[in-house]
Amino acid sequence: MLIHPLFAYTTLVVALVVFLLYLLNFTLLKNASVFRYTIMLHGLLIVLSISAVLAGFAVSKVPLVQSKIPFLWGFPHKWNGVLLFLYALISFIFIWFKGKDMGRKGVIISLIGLLLVIFQLITGWMLRLVFFA
Repeated sequence: MLIHPLFAYTTLVVALVVFLLYLLNFTLLKNASVFRYTIMLHGLLIVLSISAVLAGFAVSKVPLVQSKIPFLWGFPHKWNGVLLFLYALISFIFIWFKGKDMGRKGVIISLIGLLLVIFQLITGWMLRLVFFA
């Protein structure tokens, strides 16, 4: 049960860094080495996010967690985590093939990724506050 926060917090930090670096790279930096490191971090994000999702599904089967988590925060948190994993996977494939010459599409991908990360962070902290209240 304690492994989900380890993967979840690491995933959120890496996702925040990845999508911010993409945003900077597609708008201001336009540097090949930054793009290469961002692609590598994005690959790490995929591994971390699938680990966080699998650990989250394991935590959601614990009876104490099922009894204390309200549907209002639990349902969006769970499925936004799955959506964040799928979005990281699909955006990685898309950016890998398109490369650094994406322009506005890269900015849109970065902004959507940042919104997903922020929503996951908010719902996760609300669950934490409710669970330990």
